[in-house]
Amino acid sequence: MKLSFSTSWLDGDISRLEAIIPYIDALEIGTKGDKEFFISIEEIIQKSGTPVTSIHASSGPHKSGKEPYYTPHFASFDNGLRQYDIEQAAFSAEWAEKLGTGSIVLHIGSIEDQALKHNVLMYKERVLHEEWNEELEEMKGDIVRKRKIMSRDFLENAIIGLEGLCKNFPDIIFCIETRVHFYEIPLPEEALYIFKRLPLPNLGYWHDIGHTYILAQLGFIPMNVWQSQLNEKCMGTHIHDVDHDLTDHLPPGYGLLNFHRILEQFDMLNLHTLEINPRHTLDSVIKGIQHLRKM
Repeated sequence: MKLSFSTSWLDGDISRLEAIIPYIDALEIGTKGDKEFFISIEEIIQKSGTPVTSIHASSGPHKSGKEPYYTPHFASFDNGLRQYDIEQAAFSAEWAEKLGTGSIVLHIGSIEDQALKHNVLMYKERVLHEEWNEELEEMKGDIVRKRKIMSRDFLENAIIGLEGLCKNFPDIIFCIETRVHFYEIPLPEEALYIFKRLPLPNLGYWHDIGHTYILAQLGFIPMNVWQSQLNEKCMGTHIHDVDHDLTDHLPPGYGLLNFHRILEQFDMLNLHTLEINPRHTLDSVIKGIQHLRKM
């Protein structure tokens, strides 16, 4: 198994990159860092010859702040915020072209409704701490109904941005990432709708295994639905483990996921990307890499 590794684990510490490079095959450049940090990454990958398989929008030397920025307003009705996020993704695409990288991983926003967001997060907490009951079933049903009513217009906004990016950067594949919260876009049927509206060769989806596991555990979407419906559009994966509390971005082997069984669905891919939270030590990350390679 070939493994790419997200620089999100570096947490702004460039020495971590030099420590992990011997254990991996390639890099995905995550979005945490400022201009100086990304320039340092560029220098190291050029010196080491480590290939970059994907770039997460909005990373690159255009960034001013150090904290991650994941284009949260890509589907927003605020035209100024939406255009800003599209511009940030375009800057990442320009940097990808410079680095010779073919894929951009992209968050395409959420349904911007505070009541829906509040109810989704409250439902998650209750599922974690209560036995399943009729009240939770009703709560889930209400969330699903309200989300469906509100989603179409936000999808249309996201489609506008995706169409422009794909046409302006025909050599870059823009990959819509599966998200962790039920108020975020897309769900599988929404991704199918986007691909139907935009039958473009450089538009695909990026399957985050931990995120889809969480949505399944909360009773929203079975994990196998994504691949059964979207297999031909899958361009890559994010791999990380998840524990009983649905805390994600753990090194493989430190949580509950059966990666051998899950990754059988992705036999068309010969490379997967580890995306680990920076709170985990180098030793635990290396053990996670070894855990995957044993498969």
